[in-house]
Amino acid sequence: MKRNNIILNKIDVNHNVVKYTFDVSPEISEYFTSTTLFIEYDTDMSDVPPSILSIPFVSIFMAFAWITNSSLWVEEIDSTFYDTIPQIKSAYQDIYYNYPLKGRIVSAKFIKNHLNSLNNSSLMLFSGGADCHTSLIRLFDKNPILFNIQGWYTSPESTDYAADADKRDIIEFANNHSLNSAHVKSNFAHIISPRFDKKFNKKLGDSWWHGFVHSLAFISIAIPYACKFSINEIIIASSLTTGQNKPCASNSTTDSAFKYAFSGEVLHDGFELSRQDKIHIICDFQKKIKQPYPMRVCSFNDHNCCKCEKCLRTIAAIVAEATDPRLFGFEINGDLTSHWQSVLDESVALMGFKNEKLTHWPFIHKKMKENFYKMTNEQKKFSNWFMTFDFDKAKRKGLIKYYRKNFFKIIKRKLLLNQLHNK
Repeated sequence: MKRNNIILNKIDVNHNVVKYTFDVSPEISEYFTSTTLFIEYDTDMSDVPPSILSIPFVSIFMAFAWITNSSLWVEEIDSTFYDTIPQIKSAYQDIYYNYPLKGRIVSAKFIKNHLNSLNNSSLMLFSGGADCHTSLIRLFDKNPILFNIQGWYTSPESTDYAADADKRDIIEFANNHSLNSAHVKSNFAHIISPRFDKKFNKKLGDSWWHGFVHSLAFISIAIPYACKFSINEIIIASSLTTGQNKPCASNSTTDSAFKYAFSGEVLHDGFELSRQDKIHIICDFQKKIKQPYPMRVCSFNDHNCCKCEKCLRTIAAIVAEATDPRLFGFEINGDLTSHWQSVLDESVALMGFKNEKLTHWPFIHKKMKENFYKMTNEQKKFSNWFMTFDFDKAKRKGLIKYYRKNFFKIIKRKLLLNQLHNK
């Protein structure tokens, strides 16, 4: 069978913006929204070697090459990183054992890079959510630089209200805790077309974003910055917990396989902790410092909306620690139970509970029972409601109501999507 190609033609560095232009074979071109990848750092990257700068390009597209049995070509690459690719691939193959990962990465030159006199800081991938806050609290003595990466921009000049808000809040948080932060803009998150998921999602059992690219991109984009400042450790907080056998781009086996510039390594932190364990660590820290500790768990929003499952889950976990969620950036006026009853009455049909009920909610229920005697009356009322409310029944009723109300809009949208997919 013919193997298709992804060929990196050129790396252009204009001060802090790194631009990659590449070609792809016609047979796989439908899966790309662009043949230009950009990464905008907040510092000059012109002194970083091309063999290091090629690492993000290779990492962002190598899983695509494995899945589609393509060849990924670059002129030169860091030899330490290149030598880890088989281990990274093997770790992903263990996760996606029902789908054969093929393809190859080809380079003309293998450069033995070394970090200069080592910096005493580490680089911590930081989004502002519960996972990374837990790692920060646990590893504060490593003096981490909070490294925030946003991949949903369309160009270096574009803006994104949620991503821009992340940057603003992380800078403020870092300043308040005497830490440094760094920020990156890129278009990597949507350079692979939705057509890819349409064809491969069922075969792989996960989406391109969640199942493959986000961890590969985040770690690899951090590597050139780490090399520029001679930082030999990149920290990424765990998304999963030991025993959770489900696909995810970020896994202790995949993330820890990354190596760069001879001595550079990646620490995947917190894999042994459940999400409730992490919330306990955060709440305990807040009680010690005796001041609000804001964090952002709400995806693709410029604040915690307090209307989605992730906000509900986090608020419930904080209440389970007998702590007020308002201290952590959840702005709810009035009674917690009344607020969520109102939210569910309005939008339960569009909220997803299935996976989270199995993965996270049992830990929350257990903690609520253990800490019930410590809670305020408001927290006890909310805990009783959360542990006894029939979310599945509410979801079924909500869906019936939603379909009746929006029947013609749904049909029109489906017809439009079919027309777009068939073009």
